[in-house]
Amino acid sequence: MANASTLNMPGNDVFISYSRKDQPFVRTLDAAFRKLNQNPWVDWDDIQKGEEWWAAIQKGIEGASLFVFVISPDSIASAVCQDEINYAAQHNKRFLPIVRREGFDHKRVHPRISSHNWLFFRETDDFDTAFQELQKAISTDLDYVRDHTRLLVRAIEWQSKGHNPSYLLRGVDLKEAEEWLTNGANREPQPTDLQTQYVNASAKAEVLKLKAQQKARWTVVLTTVLANLALSIGAGIWFYQSSMNAAVQKVETDMVKALRMGTVGTNGDDFAALANRPTSDGNPPINNPLYLDHQKWLAAVRTVFPDTFVRTYVDGGPGKVRWVGDLSRDMVEGRVKTRFLEPFNAENSERDAFSGKETILMIPYKDELGNWISASGPIRNANGQIVGGMRVDYKESYLIQMRDQVRNTLFIAYLIILIWLLLLSLIILRSLRPIDETH
Repeated sequence: MANASTLNMPGNDVFISYSRKDQPFVRTLDAAFRKLNQNPWVDWDDIQKGEEWWAAIQKGIEGASLFVFVISPDSIASAVCQDEINYAAQHNKRFLPIVRREGFDHKRVHPRISSHNWLFFRETDDFDTAFQELQKAISTDLDYVRDHTRLLVRAIEWQSKGHNPSYLLRGVDLKEAEEWLTNGANREPQPTDLQTQYVNASAKAEVLKLKAQQKARWTVVLTTVLANLALSIGAGIWFYQSSMNAAVQKVETDMVKALRMGTVGTNGDDFAALANRPTSDGNPPINNPLYLDHQKWLAAVRTVFPDTFVRTYVDGGPGKVRWVGDLSRDMVEGRVKTRFLEPFNAENSERDAFSGKETILMIPYKDELGNWISASGPIRNANGQIVGGMRVDYKESYLIQMRDQVRNTLFIAYLIILIWLLLLSLIILRSLRPIDETH
């Protein structure tokens, strides 16, 4: 049966994998570490009663920076030792094989062990000299290896917590991890896929956080500006018209932003391949990765612009287009849903996209799908060729709602101004009232 020992140096630097028959030697090795104030974790006194054995071994390997394997005929034959080697290899640990007893079949040596230089701790070898060589090997590039272990432990914790964002890296930790990941491309041990995923997820979360903070600041600034503007501008038709125009412009700007975000982010080559997929029943190819990615991107646009409805299309012949992507297919709200590659009468400038134009229709219109204001524009492939179009819709009721909000805001502003004028008038009238000479 195989056993394990890990070194509780900073970062839990060493994990020792060995066979039970080599335990006397491991105790000698343990004592040598302790003389250097390195307190080894060993299974004979540090695995708590009732603790699941293999979980403790895994935790020890995860927290160790170096994996020392004691080579002997028994450890080479041990299935548990092989499991430990495989688990260490899975996490890209640095291996330090040491030979205690020979007489084993070299063909049975694990590739991760045979590919490294071996240190010899045989009974015929001088222990002190071999131990100095082991210490030298351990200390080689140890800071980098410790960072590998530290980041691995945190990545595993993040994974075990269901990718909870509170366990992601931030600030200086993230910056150092990104530098370590870049420097680790040509060093051993290599970063694991989990470490790379963890750092990338942390960086993405940091970007989203900064964007949210920036958006919040801009929201505060915009709100303050609009509030001051509302209090500064007098009542009148000009104020009313300018405010109405501002509301319409906001909708138009959002529509254009949503359109450009959607078209720029669409992979035109994948889109063209999806649109050329043969179909006979009009049902969306829900198992096609290109279709799923395309629908996800449309959902991402709607996440940024939640009041939009986004569809994509290709040329359907004279006066027609054929629908490709449609987020409404994945939504429960009662909007008419198109069918995949379904022909549609393009009566509202959708076909302008095929000539490279962006078209904005702010005058509400009605088609087979409802009452809308919309914007449409071209989708291009990597060569800049137009392969389709995108249409971004807002319901007519949304524009009406925006106008009503402006009207209501103006009404309140007018009411406040009126009350202030009345109070000011009363103050002025009171101050100008003639003095009663009888008093």
